[in-house]
Amino acid sequence: MPATASRTDYLATESVHGTTFPKLKTRADADAYKLTPDQLANFKQNGFVHNVSILSPEQVTRLRDGLEDIVQRRNPRSSELLGEAKETSGPMTYFQGGWMIDETIHDLVFHPAITVKLTQLLGTPRVRFWHDQVFYKPAKTGGNVAWHQDYSYWQRSTPAQHMTVWIGLDDSKLDNGCVHAIPGSHRWPLLDPTALMGDMEGLAKQLTPEQRAQFNPVALEQPTGTCSFHHDHTVHGSFANSSNRPRRAIVLNYMADGTRSAAEDGVMMPGFAKIPKGQKIEGAWFPLVVDLDKLS
Repeated sequence: MPATASRTDYLATESVHGTTFPKLKTRADADAYKLTPDQLANFKQNGFVHNVSILSPEQVTRLRDGLEDIVQRRNPRSSELLGEAKETSGPMTYFQGGWMIDETIHDLVFHPAITVKLTQLLGTPRVRFWHDQVFYKPAKTGGNVAWHQDYSYWQRSTPAQHMTVWIGLDDSKLDNGCVHAIPGSHRWPLLDPTALMGDMEGLAKQLTPEQRAQFNPVALEQPTGTCSFHHDHTVHGSFANSSNRPRRAIVLNYMADGTRSAAEDGVMMPGFAKIPKGQKIEGAWFPLVVDLDKLS
C-alpha cells in the first residue's frame, strides 16, 4: 500500500518515519549539515539566505509524487488537511497539513539538512515545528502571494523566534513566480497583516518613507531541491506564474523551543490543538525536530 494511503497517525510520530531522509545520531553528523560562515553572514545582513542545497533527486521525486497525490485529490486523507483546500473542488493550490497525511512530507519536517541549519539561525540547540504550507503555482495560472511578514500572522505565539524554510520542487525563476525578499526588512518593526493572496500593493500603504526607500526586492531564483531560509520579520512575496512550467513549493515553519502561547483562547491556528495562554507550545502538533544536546 503506498504511503499516501496509509492510516499512520503521523502526528504521533515525532521522528523520521520512513527511509527517505536520514536520522541524526552524532554531533559529527550534525556538523556535516551546517551552514557556512558566508551563508550565516548573508542571513544576518539580509534576513534571508537562499539557494541552499538540501534535497537529492530521489528525495525530490518522492516529495513531488506525494504532493501531486494530494493536489490531484488522489490521497484518501485529504479531508484531514487544514485551510480552504478541503472546501474547494479541483486541484489544490494552497493547503496546510500535508505533513499529517503523507509520509515523505512528514519526514521532510525532520530532515537534518534543514533542522541543523535552524539551530544556527535561531541560536538554540532545540527547535520545534510550527506548521506547514504548500504553495502550488500551476503553469499560467498560479497567482501572486502578496508582500508580508510571516510573524504578522503568528502573534498568538511569543516571542517572535520563528523561521521559515521555502523548499522548491521545481526550478524557481522570475517567469514562474519565484519568491522575492526585501533585504534588511527583518530589522523593521512588525507591520499589520495583509490579505495573503493577490494584492501586491497592500503592504505599501503601511510603509514609512525610509522603508519605501529600502524597498528593493531581490528575486530568490534557485534550482530544484534547494531552499531559502528567512527571518519571521523579513518582507517577502511572489508574483504570478506566467510560464508553461509549474512552481511547486513546500514551506515549513519552525520556532525555537520554549516559544509560548499568547492566545487568550488558546487557539494557535484554526484546526490546531489548543495551548493555554502562557504555556509552552509543545506536543504532537508541535514536535521537537532537533535537540543537539542529546547527540553524542
